[in-house]
Amino acid sequence: MAIYHASMKPVSRSSGRSAVAAAAYRAGVRLTNKRDGITHDFTNKQGVAHAEIVLPVGVDAMWARDRSALWNAAERAEKRSDARVAREFEIALPHELTIGQRLALTRAFAQDLADRYGAAVDVAIHRPHEQSDVRNHHAHLLMTTRQVREEGLGAKTYIERENKWLLSNDLPTSHMQLGDIRLAFEQHANRHLAMAGLDIRIDHRSHQEHGLEIEPTEHMGVHATQLERQGMAVSRARLDAAAARRNADLIREKPEQVLTLITNEKSVFDRHDVARTLHRYINDDIQAFQNAFASVMASPALVELQPERIDEGTGEIELARYSTREIVALESAMARRARVLGETRGHGVDRRHVDRAIARQNAAIRSSLAASVSPGMERDGKDGDAKRMEAGLSEQQRRAIEHITGAERIAVVVGFAGAGKSTMLAAARQAWEAQGYRVHGAALSGKAAEGLEESSGIASRTLASWDYGWQAERNQLHRGDVLVIDEAGMIGSRQLARFIGEVEARGAKIVLVGDHEQLQAIGAGAPFRAIAEQIGHVELSEIRRQREDWQRVASVAFATHRTAEGLAAYRKYGDIRFSDTKDDALAEVVGDYLADRNRWPEGTRVAMAHRRADVRAINARIRSTLQERGELARGAVESQELGREISYSTNDGKRSFAPGDRIAFLENNRDLGVRNGMLGTVESVETGQIVARLDGRGDHIVVPTADYRAIDHGYATTIHKNQGATVDRAYVLASRTMDRHLTYVAMTRHRDGVHLYADRQEFVDRNAGRLLAHGKAPYQNNPGNRDSYYVTLETEAGRKHTVWGVDLERAIAKLRPAIGDTIGLEHVGSQTVRLPDGSTATRNAWKVHGVEALAYRQLEDRLSRSGVKETTLDYTRNFAERRGIAARFGAESEIDLAPAAKAGPVQKDAAHSMQERTERAVTQRRGMFDGLKLKPAQEASPEVPERSERAESLQPSGFERAVNRYARAFEAAHRNQQAGLPMLEAQRQELRQAGLGLDQARAGSHQLMRSALQHDPEVQNAMTERSGRARVGELIAGMKREGAALADPDIRADRFVARWQELRGEHQALSGRQHDEARQKIENEMRGMAKSLERDPQVESILQNRTQDLGIRRERQNESLARDIDRSLSERRDLGLER
Repeated sequence: MAIYHASMKPVSRSSGRSAVAAAAYRAGVRLTNKRDGITHDFTNKQGVAHAEIVLPVGVDAMWARDRSALWNAAERAEKRSDARVAREFEIALPHELTIGQRLALTRAFAQDLADRYGAAVDVAIHRPHEQSDVRNHHAHLLMTTRQVREEGLGAKTYIERENKWLLSNDLPTSHMQLGDIRLAFEQHANRHLAMAGLDIRIDHRSHQEHGLEIEPTEHMGVHATQLERQGMAVSRARLDAAAARRNADLIREKPEQVLTLITNEKSVFDRHDVARTLHRYINDDIQAFQNAFASVMASPALVELQPERIDEGTGEIELARYSTREIVALESAMARRARVLGETRGHGVDRRHVDRAIARQNAAIRSSLAASVSPGMERDGKDGDAKRMEAGLSEQQRRAIEHITGAERIAVVVGFAGAGKSTMLAAARQAWEAQGYRVHGAALSGKAAEGLEESSGIASRTLASWDYGWQAERNQLHRGDVLVIDEAGMIGSRQLARFIGEVEARGAKIVLVGDHEQLQAIGAGAPFRAIAEQIGHVELSEIRRQREDWQRVASVAFATHRTAEGLAAYRKYGDIRFSDTKDDALAEVVGDYLADRNRWPEGTRVAMAHRRADVRAINARIRSTLQERGELARGAVESQELGREISYSTNDGKRSFAPGDRIAFLENNRDLGVRNGMLGTVESVETGQIVARLDGRGDHIVVPTADYRAIDHGYATTIHKNQGATVDRAYVLASRTMDRHLTYVAMTRHRDGVHLYADRQEFVDRNAGRLLAHGKAPYQNNPGNRDSYYVTLETEAGRKHTVWGVDLERAIAKLRPAIGDTIGLEHVGSQTVRLPDGSTATRNAWKVHGVEALAYRQLEDRLSRSGVKETTLDYTRNFAERRGIAARFGAESEIDLAPAAKAGPVQKDAAHSMQERTERAVTQRRGMFDGLKLKPAQEASPEVPERSERAESLQPSGFERAVNRYARAFEAAHRNQQAGLPMLEAQRQELRQAGLGLDQARAGSHQLMRSALQHDPEVQNAMTERSGRARVGELIAGMKREGAALADPDIRADRFVARWQELRGEHQALSGRQHDEARQKIENEMRGMAKSLERDPQVESILQNRTQDLGIRRERQNESLARDIDRSLSERRDLGLER
């Protein structure tokens, strides 16, 4: 969670400090103070991420960009021995932002200070120290105390003036100015958080100004950090003990104050968020912490949006999600306003204007089709001419135009990717403008806004730009305005609620266009889907982007939750390719991309990946290949044909560009006319600037690289950057981090074709392995057991395991793998077989998969995962099924209503009905902090700006966490036993609780684990010899094997016989009255086994033919074996159990 921190302190000679020394330290450079001749060398300082000097806009003072000249001038300008020579601001940068976003925020704030005071601002961004909180990204801004001029430093800045002088000149006091600066940083930070798509905010106000009585944590400043690194004792406590106790008492009385703190940053949260917030304010008193947690979870202000759920298939535990009455009210009000807008008429368009707009658009489509021939398409004589004459808007598009130009003040269009939303909006714009309305556009990202404007002609800006304009009372909407919001499915509840409220207040009309199945809302909630359900919508589901019929069908499959069907279509046509390594997969992407570039130089193409690391790798390979071919300049020596290559400092490090390079723009900049996500081609490079031609409109721009550093290579981009884009061909590198929404976007950007590439190793099946041996042998190699078929595999980690099953012989024979091949075994159910005595039994059925099939199954599974988001409205309406979105395509929403919501109409108000379920959170059967890891006060959870390649696969599921807890409890108890010590009561309790946790994560898992420990040596070995994730993986694999074994009646019968024989032997060894009690225990267990046969007729049927192995002579053939055994035990005859 982002935390606000902005402090100010003077750099004064009276404290023994100098501006030169302060600047040298913060920038990590070597500077000499000419006033006293002392050199301050901090070139070995670690952690300086970036340093630069910012000057006021319009001030031409290039001399001040020299750090030594600037701060020596500051020292010379002051004569007093106690003079203030600089003013330092220290700000905490939200760790949730990327490196480039943190730099942009710091620059914006520094520019604000420079313009506000006419001063020079020396900026230094510091990375977290390796021994400190890894989220501690911060910046130091050293500001001159005098205004900077072309000829030198001038008059004192206003903040340095005495309050008496300031008041006499109607200026705010220095304290008031500091308050304004703190507010300014809050606004800058929140703007950049919003632009980054993060639904978190910071607040400069103190807790007291918030009306909160919780005592805040203390910031550990740079000087304390320096002392600590020098080995001196420094207290890192968040709070002193007395403050922590006062907070604990206060939270018990007013738990809603904690909820206020959380919802200032997040609108939907789970119990871990509550615990983390409490951890900040109650130090490490466990009892106080637990009491406070219980108070918060029982607060009337808390609303349970969704109870804890367990995925029956995977065992994944999804934590209960909560919000507050305030947030519920916000979303309910948004829905209510949407309904009011839908019932209010007054923005209709005359039918004549609509018909004319449709006719003009049809003519434009035919003209465009006749004038251009896209790569991959050929003119086809008279048939082609006839098709062009028939070309135009589809029936769905015409219906959508009529819908959104209706009289209602709100309209919603749900359009699948490639269904022609932009073309439809272009015609609607013409109709609105003919009626006299002003049409405005908005989108979350700069690129999306640019795309909306280019494709439809609607002048567009980002949502953040609209929002901040309204706050400044600029660009207000009016009664005759229409606001079109594109990619509305990506907008969170808070932001969309503000826009709907503004439209309602101003008497305007709002049109929401998007696809709830593409990338999900970046902020909390899914308001686009919720509003579409509230007021109705029109659909564009006929795919017009793809030219092949089968690809259009596949696009509909991707759009309607049927990702597996869509992938299967492209697999059928050979467009999904696996490589043995990541390196090979990258090589294929690059090779196909460049081959397409050579074949269709005028065509458009893009390579895509989800992870930024993959995007960088593709870009680097394409560039190096082009350079090796002599098609792109390499090095600073200029070539007459290719030009030269120049290296530039960007927000993401050094990047080299040469003429012909593809370039991506990653931040909005009005002066340049670029928006985040736009692409272009480099035309020339010079020191300090790049000339590029933008895609689409073809504008030429000059990029001053000292001022605009948000650039990167643009051959490949992230999938997120491509929502809304259209190209001729796309090349997608798959990864385990993708879900069905990302897959939908990636596989529907193209007109002519898309190829999906995957590293087989990334999609490896953990249950697969190298085939070591297979054949027939006595079950579990016990000579007393019947023959069964076995398959022995060796996993990637080098662990060997054997699976037994009669049907394995058939499955192996069908695939015919060679020893050494990688295969996977799938338990596909059971089949009924007839036994030698004529009776029937159920036997496990198996399927053996080759390496290609295994990888594809994993890819299909990962790329079909859902990432669907919810709003509080999902729990307050009695919608058992989603009203129409994709329903006609056989898809229903994945949002499950709580049972209370399904029972009948909503009672009273929505917030009240949900609040009644809140107290259940306090009585959850799982431990309230299961899965939560809170580190000690001196540490913090690490923040990883960019996930590693397998980060997604390394996230443990709820079931894996339960298995890990059980293994740790078992290991602790086992160590005591190995040392000859008794099991401690705490260990016994933890083992019991861990077993309950297993059953809660997946019913029956505890017994399955105990059975596996008893019968599977590999599980026993993993439990005691392995650790960490490897142990968890082997235990789960062993549980799967045990589950399959227990499903096989032959195996259950073999185990019954083996255990029976053990008990017989033990019983016979116990003779004499002194062993009566021990013999009785054995007899009781044998009776229990006999009784169990009544519940397992399959095993009983098998044992009918194995009575000799049991030592039983059957005298009553018409009696069940279970009763025969029990009778024999009671009579103590025929079993050799006599005393």
